[in-house]
Amino acid sequence: MIFGFIDPTTDIISMILGLFLLVRELAVIRTIIFDFGGVLYNMPDSKRVNKWMKIFGFNQDPEVLEMLANPNESRLVNDICLGKISEDAAWRMMHTKWRIKPETIRRFRNHFFSKRHLNHQLVRFMNELHKDYQLGILSNAGDQSRSLMTDIFHLDQVVDEIIISAEEGVIKPDIEIYQIAMARLETKPEESLFLDDYDKNVKAAFDFGMKAIQFKDNEQAITMIRELLREEG
Repeated sequence: MIFGFIDPTTDIISMILGLFLLVRELAVIRTIIFDFGGVLYNMPDSKRVNKWMKIFGFNQDPEVLEMLANPNESRLVNDICLGKISEDAAWRMMHTKWRIKPETIRRFRNHFFSKRHLNHQLVRFMNELHKDYQLGILSNAGDQSRSLMTDIFHLDQVVDEIIISAEEGVIKPDIEIYQIAMARLETKPEESLFLDDYDKNVKAAFDFGMKAIQFKDNEQAITMIRELLREEG
């Protein structure tokens, strides 16, 4: 018999994997989910950050160096994004631990909450997409981020759902937060496209069953999204 030459275990695993990939490829995208920081929100450039570090003498502080060099791996940033540390507590830490004057902290906050950090080109593209697709934001962010997204950037007028890690107690790339996003948006992984600037978050979304694109810049991201949607159309 022909089946005598096939390892049943390997064959079943291969079939399941093949079916999984086929379903994802054939599924029609109905929902597009965007990251916030580094995608919809333009982070401060490295020159400005280095200038701040010199002014405040942070060059030798390992906690600050870790936070600025790789925020996705910073324990402090992760605790803020998990909701373990409130954003107000983090700002107070800048005053008590790092001896930054309250007036300077106020200027910091005004800078970070400025409308000029919004990625206006990508938001215009989202408005175009929203005519035909359900949109969402899935962000590793602190407990005051919703106010920034809605009261200042008015992104609630652009998307159908905003999921913020600090409110859920779980962060990307944990699979649970992708499951939460699917439930809130009432969609399926194979019918969803995810855009994020951090490679581990993109890989986690892809492994979860979503189509996923790593954001590099507006031109690259918009082109790749258009091409993917055109292939399905």
